[in-house]
Amino acid sequence: MEGLTTQNIAKVTHVSLKDIGTIIRKFNGEEAKYQNKSPSVTSKAFQMFKEGKSRVDVAIALNLETFEIISLFQGYLKLPDIDKLVTVYDYLGSDLSIFLDLFDRMNDEGILTQPAIARFVQSAEKLARLEEESLKVYGQIGRLNDKKFELEREVESVTSLLR
Repeated sequence: MEGLTTQNIAKVTHVSLKDIGTIIRKFNGEEAKYQNKSPSVTSKAFQMFKEGKSRVDVAIALNLETFEIISLFQGYLKLPDIDKLVTVYDYLGSDLSIFLDLFDRMNDEGILTQPAIARFVQSAEKLARLEEESLKVYGQIGRLNDKKFELEREVESVTSLLR
């Protein structure tokens, strides 16, 4: 997210500054020097969650307190969303500012809730369908105008024959 500070990225993604720093270091290839370390407790827990182990089993195996295992599990559950956010970033590229502006506007208006976002998406879908329908209607109007023009010419030619 070029041009954004670590704090801005953390605010938008709802990820801790430490985790953002880690992601940036990995992205920049700066994590390679740490590869020889044994896996962290977080890595071990995530691997166990990935293997389908229960939170209780992970807490026992890694000797973790309740609040630690809850925090780790919540972090684990957020990773797919962060992957989706990176996909959005990759898709939007330099147009990310439009997405962030939308986010900020919705937040400023107090409509940054799941129901409000769902209504927004539904409205966008309806708008897209409305645009499609209006194009169809414009096409029909064009065809009807052509038909009207033809009929007017026929009326003129019949009228001129009757004179």
